Amino acid sequence: MPTESPEIDPCYQLANGNTSLIVDCRHRLPALVYFGPPIHHFTADNLGLLDRGDAPAALPGSTPLALLPDASSGFLGHPGIATRRGRTGWQLHPVVRAANQLSPNQLNLEAYCQVTEVGVRYELMLDPDLPIVALRVCITNQSSAGKLAVDECNITVPVPDHLTHCSGFGGRWGLEFQAQTQAIQQGAHVRENRSGRTSHQSPPYLMVHQKGASETLGEVLACHLAWSGNSQIRVEQLSDGRRYMQLGELLTPGEIDLEPGAVYTSPTVWCAATDRGRGGLSDSWHQLVRDRFPNVSGLRGKARPVQFNTWEATYFDFNEARLLGLIESAGDLGIERFVLDDGWFLGRNSDGSSLGDWQVDREKLPGGLNPLIAACQDQGMEFGLWIEPEMVSPDSDLYRRHPDWVLNHDPLPRLLARQQLVLDLGRGEVQEYLFEVISDLLSSHAITYLKWDMNREIHQAGNAEGHPAAHRQIQSLYGLLERLKLRFPDVEIESCASGGGRVDLGVLPYVSRFWTSDSNDALDRLVIQRGFSLFLPPEVMGCHIGSQVCHLTGRRHTLAFRGGVALWGHLGIEMDPDGLDQDDEDTLRALIELYKRHRALLHGGRALRIDRPDGEMAWAVVDGTQAEGLFAAARLYNTVDVFPRRYRFRGLDETACYRVRLVWPNHYGAVLSSHATGLAREPIPGAVLVRLGIELPIMAPETLFIYHLERVQESG
Repeated sequence: MPTESPEIDPCYQLANGNTSLIVDCRHRLPALVYFGPPIHHFTADNLGLLDRGDAPAALPGSTPLALLPDASSGFLGHPGIATRRGRTGWQLHPVVRAANQLSPNQLNLEAYCQVTEVGVRYELMLDPDLPIVALRVCITNQSSAGKLAVDECNITVPVPDHLTHCSGFGGRWGLEFQAQTQAIQQGAHVRENRSGRTSHQSPPYLMVHQKGASETLGEVLACHLAWSGNSQIRVEQLSDGRRYMQLGELLTPGEIDLEPGAVYTSPTVWCAATDRGRGGLSDSWHQLVRDRFPNVSGLRGKARPVQFNTWEATYFDFNEARLLGLIESAGDLGIERFVLDDGWFLGRNSDGSSLGDWQVDREKLPGGLNPLIAACQDQGMEFGLWIEPEMVSPDSDLYRRHPDWVLNHDPLPRLLARQQLVLDLGRGEVQEYLFEVISDLLSSHAITYLKWDMNREIHQAGNAEGHPAAHRQIQSLYGLLERLKLRFPDVEIESCASGGGRVDLGVLPYVSRFWTSDSNDALDRLVIQRGFSLFLPPEVMGCHIGSQVCHLTGRRHTLAFRGGVALWGHLGIEMDPDGLDQDDEDTLRALIELYKRHRALLHGGRALRIDRPDGEMAWAVVDGTQAEGLFAAARLYNTVDVFPRRYRFRGLDETACYRVRLVWPNHYGAVLSSHATGLAREPIPGAVLVRLGIELPIMAPETLFIYHLERVQESG
C-alpha cells in the first residue's frame, strides 16, 4: 500500500516483557492495531495479514481506525480530531513526518497538515512493568495568520472483534459506581458528561470484554480518561463490523481557541489490557496507582489513620464545648484523626450562606481552631478541616464584594444549585484570593488534612468575557491544587464532590483519598465500593461508619454490618459516639482494633472480588506472598436458596495450609460459634479452600462474615 511519509517506519512496537503494543504507520494517520499480551517476532510484513479488501459500495481499501481519525480520511464514525479557522480550514489532513522511539516503552509521533498549518503530536508511553499504556495528544496552531479552534480531540482505540460486550458506570448522587453492561451492536453507545466535574452518573471509564467475562476469566480491555471535567466516551460498531472506543474532553464550540504557537494538550487516556478477567484488570490499575502516583506511593510508610468526621455527628449544630467533647470521645475510642466538617466558618449555620468567607466563626468557636487542635494533639490525633473553595454563597461577604467573580451566562438569570454559585477559577484574582486564604489557614494552624469538597454541578460555565470556561476551570483547579501542594507538601487532600463526583486519575496527582459517596448506607455501600474497586485500590477509598439510621435512605443497619462494610477502605467514623449503648461501643472498639491490626494488609495487599450468586457478595485482600488474607462473605437479601453457595477462596497458595479464623462479627450465637470452632480446629490445605471451599451457615439478610487466613505450613 502507498505511504505519504516514506521516511517513517511502517510499524513501531513498544514492549515491557509482558505486554506488546503495535502501531501501524503505513498510512497518513497512525493506528493502534494491537495492545495486549506479548507477540514475539512481529514484523511490518505481518500487518498485511490484517488488511481488508474493498467493501461493497465504499471507498477502495479500508479507512484505518486511526488514533485520531479526521475529516479527510474517509472515516464515517465520530471524528477523533476536528479543528477550524472560522468557517473554513476544517479539512484537516495531517501527515506523520517524524517518529522518535525514546525507549522500548515510549514513542512520539509528529504530524503536520500543510493546508491548515496544524501540528499534531502523539505520545504513547507503555508502563515499564504493567500492561497499561498512557496515550496523549498535543495540537499546535503553527500558523501566524490567526486563531485555531479545536472542536474535537478524542483518542480512538480499536476494539478486537472477539470482545463483544462493554461495561461502564452509571449512578447518581448517593449511589455512585453502578456497573452497567451491554452487548456492542451496530451504532454507537455514547455517554456524555456536561456536569463540570467527573460526575456521579457518567465517570469516564469504559471496559470492553468477552461475553461472560468474570473476575478470573476472559479478555478485558479498559480505558480511563484522566480528566475531572466534561467528557465524552463511546463505543461504536461501524457498518463494516469494526469497533472502536473513543475518549476525550467534551468541548463546547469556541472553548479552545489557540493563538498562533499555542498548544492544546488532551487529557491522558490510560488503557489496560488483561486475559485474566476483571480481577486481572484491577490488579494492574491498583498497582499503577500505588506505584506511579506520588500522593499514594508517598504514604506507604504511614498507616492510614482512623478518621472521625463531624458531619453526621453534629451537622451545623456545634460549639467549642461540643467539639471538645467529641475530640475526647474520639481519642478514647482510638481514633487518630479528627476532621471538622462544614459549619466552622463565618456565619455558617446552614447551607444557605457564607461559602467564600473562610474565616473562623468566633461565635461558635471563640478561641478559633487552635484549642481544638491542641485538644487533638493531647489525644494523639491529627486535625483536618473541610473546605469548599470553588463555591460561593450569594449570602456571603465575598459575593457582596465581588459578584463578578462567578461563572455565569449574564445577562441571563444566575442559576443557584444547593444555594451556591461557582467561582471562576480562571480569573487570576480568584486564584490568588483562594490561594492566600487557604495558605493562611494552613500556615497559622497545625492542619494536616483538607477535605476539599465541590457540592454542585456547573450549569453556567461562562466567564466574564462571555466565553465557555469549563476547560479552563479544571486546568485552573489543577493549578491551584499544585501550588498548595508545593507550599504545603505534608498536607493531605481528600477529593470530594458531594460524594464520589470527582474520582479520576486527573485529580489524583494532587490528592491522596477519595470520598466515595455521601451515602453511608452499608447495603448501598457494598455495591458502590465494589464498583470503585474496579480501578482504584482500597487505601484511597474513604469508608465511614455512619449513624444507625442512614440519613439519605432511612435504612437501619446494625453496627456490626456497618462496620464490617466500612473496614475495607480507609476507615472513618461519622456518627455521634456519645449516643452508643455499651454493646455498640464494644463493637466499634473491636472494629477499630481489627482495622489497625490489619490495615497494612488492607492497604498493601491484592484486593480481590469473588464471584457469587444473586443475593450474595464476596471480596478479599491477600498479601503479596500469599501468607495471609482477609475474606468477606455478605448476604444482601434473601433468595430461594436456604443455604448460601459454598464459599471458595481466591488468591491462596494451594500448596500450603492455612489457619482460618472467623474475626467478624465480634460476638455471635451458638450456630456461628460452632462454625468458627470447626474452622479453627486445624489448618486447612489451600487447595481445599480454593477448589472445594467451605459451607457457610445460614445468613440473615444484611449480615457479613470476615475470615482471617494465615499460612502455617506446607501441605502434604
